[in-house]
Amino acid sequence: MNRKIVLEVKNLCKYFGGIKAAHNINIKLYEGEIIAIVGDNGAGKSTIIKTITGVYKKDSGEIYVNGKQAIIEKPSDARKYFIETVYQDEGLISTFDAPSNLFLGRWKLKNNILGKVFRFIDYTYMREETIKLLKKVGIEVKDIRAELTDLSGGQRQSVKVGKSIYWGGKTLIFDEPTNNLGAKQERKIIELIKRIRNEYNISIIIISHNISHVFELVDRIIVLRNGEIIGERIKEKTNPTEIVSMIIGVA
Repeated sequence: MNRKIVLEVKNLCKYFGGIKAAHNINIKLYEGEIIAIVGDNGAGKSTIIKTITGVYKKDSGEIYVNGKQAIIEKPSDARKYFIETVYQDEGLISTFDAPSNLFLGRWKLKNNILGKVFRFIDYTYMREETIKLLKKVGIEVKDIRAELTDLSGGQRQSVKVGKSIYWGGKTLIFDEPTNNLGAKQERKIIELIKRIRNEYNISIIIISHNISHVFELVDRIIVLRNGEIIGERIKEKTNPTEIVSMIIGVA
């Protein structure tokens, strides 16, 4: 059975001066699949993700979405192709509540003269949509009006995930999704990622240092070293020892 390729990267290169941050990167992501990109610090993981999503402009290479070449030169371009990124420490404003963060930069204006002429924001609509979304993906926030600073790390991360789904993300990219979370909060994020793949058939790329979480979540593992892919493994055909050995360069 042929699987649909939803995202493909061909010969992607990104250089910073003489440093090959990403060199001849080739990646395929299939529909409903979760893959991990792993490697030591400085291996090029974040550079690849930021180049795919338009944070960095690639030096060469091509990106295809659903078989068609995609022109991605800035983050808003990636969103047009339904690629949403959940960064570890970006994308939310901690002094805003969940609805304001969900609609950040995409405010819903009142559907009347106040909205059309005076650009009044429809906060009631935004709150109702946020409540429905969080319930849909199984996220609990006791006070929808609370600032994000009053929420747990896991809840804040869940709001980021919910935001990506709400705005039509078909391919989600997670940058260290469980970093700086307690064990209970880590478990909730892991279960949330599993749920959105299984229930919404969303394709997912995860960057993570946590190899145990990688083996729990993903289907394939891509290993980077010094800006290049040095190996790729199906999860069922490898083990954590082999992956760590590849990362540190003893395999």
